Amino acid sequence: MKPQSFRTLIIVFSLTFIYVMNAVAQDVSEGAEQGEIDFVERLLETNANEFKNTPTRDLNPTQKTQKVEYESVQSESFYSDLATIQKNYMPKTKRAQLSGGFSLLPSDVFFRTYGLNVKTSYHFTEALGLEVFGYLFTSQPRDEINKLESTQKLSVKSLIALNSFYGVNLYFNSIYGKTALFNYKIIPFEIYQTIGVGKVRTQDNEETNSFQVGIGDLFSLTRSSALRVDLTWAFYNVHNYLGENQSSNSLFLTLSYGHFFPEPLYR
Repeated sequence: MKPQSFRTLIIVFSLTFIYVMNAVAQDVSEGAEQGEIDFVERLLETNANEFKNTPTRDLNPTQKTQKVEYESVQSESFYSDLATIQKNYMPKTKRAQLSGGFSLLPSDVFFRTYGLNVKTSYHFTEALGLEVFGYLFTSQPRDEINKLESTQKLSVKSLIALNSFYGVNLYFNSIYGKTALFNYKIIPFEIYQTIGVGKVRTQDNEETNSFQVGIGDLFSLTRSSALRVDLTWAFYNVHNYLGENQSSNSLFLTLSYGHFFPEPLYR
């Protein structure tokens, strides 16, 4: 074979090989692209089916909203098993109160003045009432006075020594609440104020008019009994031990036990 013919044969074979390889590569590329297209189509079809099954939300603003049943919500709430405590444990309307106890004069510096007290009240409403009261006192000198009399031979007397105190007050109940006794018992209480007029009698049998204001606390033991703590401030004019007219005032601290009657109507 001639060299020229051999070169021509090699060129023809090379061109044929390149054409065949190009065709094969094109078929492979087309197959890969078709596989990718099929995968994307299957994925889009799956998402479309899931979107169709998803419930749509109605955005129509004119649609009426469903009413809430508050009674059912309240019955199913966390506080459904809690009960409301009765607002007024001890009713006082059209009931009388009789109380008695001990009295003390903390304003008497040099003498221990103490005694007994009795009070009778009638309550027209839960807030308003009228009260009549009476106090009896006795006095004893304190240790400082006894030392002066024993060591210095001095006779010490109080300028104004009270023997009794009585009068009438307007009773006004302003605050009602409850307190706990060492996490053992709930005790209802009432805070009240008093204002009135009365008579003060000294140990020299002098009697004079008085004006008094006070504040107290009533702790209910039952619906018909209670403990009372009162602090009353009385103002009056009286002649002192030297015979001079003196404007004076006294504090009265009382602790008493009270009973209400008749019995209340139980519900």
